[in-house]
Amino acid sequence: MEPSETIVYGIHAVEELLKERLEAIDHIYFDKAKRSSQIFNLMKTCRKERLAYNLVPSLRLNQIAGLDKHQGVVAVCSVQPYCSLEELAKKVADKKSPLFVLAASIEDPGNLGALIRSCVAFGVDALFLERRHTSPLSPAAAKSSAGMIGHLTILRPKNLEGIIRDYATLGFSVVGAHAGKGMLPDVLDLSGPTIIILGGEHRGIPPYLEKLCTVFASIPIEEQAGSLNVSAAGAVLLYEAGRQRRAALKSLKNPPA
Repeated sequence: MEPSETIVYGIHAVEELLKERLEAIDHIYFDKAKRSSQIFNLMKTCRKERLAYNLVPSLRLNQIAGLDKHQGVVAVCSVQPYCSLEELAKKVADKKSPLFVLAASIEDPGNLGALIRSCVAFGVDALFLERRHTSPLSPAAAKSSAGMIGHLTILRPKNLEGIIRDYATLGFSVVGAHAGKGMLPDVLDLSGPTIIILGGEHRGIPPYLEKLCTVFASIPIEEQAGSLNVSAAGAVLLYEAGRQRRAALKSLKNPPA
């Protein structure tokens, strides 16, 4: 069975969703023709929590909700729950060198799904997503992941900038994938605690995250190719990280005589 989104509509239902299960919300749509203090307060909460939202025509809202009795607001929830920071901390508590990926501004669900598949293939411990400007965990992303979406710890926290700063303080390398600058991936040390930041198709790595990178990685490709899409670039960097980690583990098990 294909994963499906959960649709919640109606002012009071969405208010309750924001109070009790905010982390499950991927996107909220508002009827651009409706004006009320309740709808204004819901949009205010979206801005405060950095949730993606749009104002759309009534007909579009009817299509999303599947009916017209939605009171001007429809919330779309992810196909699976997001992990919390507390849950992640427990999962990696015994790991010496966790490997995280941060996907920023990846708007194409196909690219996000392919990246999820690569994350699982190369042993990534967690994938972080922006709350805005990044494709949600939609059925299209789930399908593109070839069923791997359920095998990866995925988070979408509010304060990504602060979280990355905290991890850097703990000794994580913050590696930004950048086509125009940086070191070759096999020259970088990706064997320790690492966060790889991947930018999207149009915006790249946003400035607020780029300034947190401690080093940049640039993948050498033929000039006529132009550039790699984000899922392909992610796969290359994750393969190299996995190769280095396997080599480090092998050297620990078989130290030189």
